[in-house]
Amino acid sequence: MISYSLIICTYNRASFLKETIESILSHFRSKTNFELLIINNNSTDNTADVVKPFLSVPVVRYVVETNQGLSHARNRGIKEARNEILVFLDDDIDIEPNYLDVSDQLFRDPANQIVGGKVLPYNSGIPEWLPEQYYYIISIFDRGDSPLHTDKLMGANYAMRKEAALKIGWYNTELGRKGSNLMGGEEVDYLDRARAIGYSVLYHPGLVVYHKIGNKLNKDYVFDYAFNLGKSERIIDGQRSTVKVLLKYVKYILMILLYYVYGSYAPNPKQQTYFTINYLYGLGYLGQNKSKQ
Repeated sequence: MISYSLIICTYNRASFLKETIESILSHFRSKTNFELLIINNNSTDNTADVVKPFLSVPVVRYVVETNQGLSHARNRGIKEARNEILVFLDDDIDIEPNYLDVSDQLFRDPANQIVGGKVLPYNSGIPEWLPEQYYYIISIFDRGDSPLHTDKLMGANYAMRKEAALKIGWYNTELGRKGSNLMGGEEVDYLDRARAIGYSVLYHPGLVVYHKIGNKLNKDYVFDYAFNLGKSERIIDGQRSTVKVLLKYVKYILMILLYYVYGSYAPNPKQQTYFTINYLYGLGYLGQNKSKQ
C-alpha cells in the first residue's frame, strides 16, 4: 500500500487551518495510509490551540518550525515526513474525497515522481478585471481536463516521492513567503531543479483542491504579489545565469516604458491590469521601489 505524508505549512491562519484539517480527516476517514503533518511556522495566533484537539487522532502530527519562511517550513516537512509520498497542501483548502485514490493510481507507475493537479476557487468568483494568464496570482491553477507534462504546478496541490525530494534538495530559503511578506518563486525554482536532473512533472486533472481565496480577490493583493514575484524571479535568475538577468533587464525596462506610454491609459480594465502587473513585476525584478497604483 502506498503511504502518504500530507504536509500543511501554516502561519497565522488558525480559522482556515481548522477547516482544512476537518476537511481532510472527514474525506479520508476510511483511509489508514496517510499522516497529516502540520508545520507551524512561528505563528503568533492561536494555531497551537486549534491543532491541539486533533492530536488525539493517530494520523495527525504537529511540529513547530521557528525559522521564518515557507521554504524553511517545507524543508522541515520533508525531514519530518515518515511516508513515501509527500503531498504539499495549503492551510486554506478543501480537498476532493477521491484525492488519495487518484494519487494511488498515479504513483503505482514508477515513472511518476512529481505530480499535481487543479487548484480551483472555493465558493468565489474571479474578478472581471484579471486576465486569465494571471489567475495563478490569486492561486488558481487549471491546465485543462487531460493529463500533460508541464514545467509548473501550484504549491497548494502537488506531490512527489520523498526519494525524489531528497535528490532534488531543499527549497531555497531566499524564496517563498516569510511571515506577511509575499515573496514567491520557491516552487518554480524547485521544479526547475527537479527537471534539470531528469524528473518529469505531471499535471493530472483528477487531483483537485479548492482554495479559499476571498482575501486575494483585490488589486492591492494582486499588485503587491506581482511585485514580489518579480523580486523572486530575479533571485532565481541571478543564481543561474548572468546573461538571462541582462536579457530580462532589457525586457522589463521595455515593459515599464510601455506601461507609461500606453498601459496606464488602456481603455479595457483587463488591459490595465495586464500592464500594471507587468510594470510592477518589472520594478521588482529591477530592484526598484514599488509605486502605488
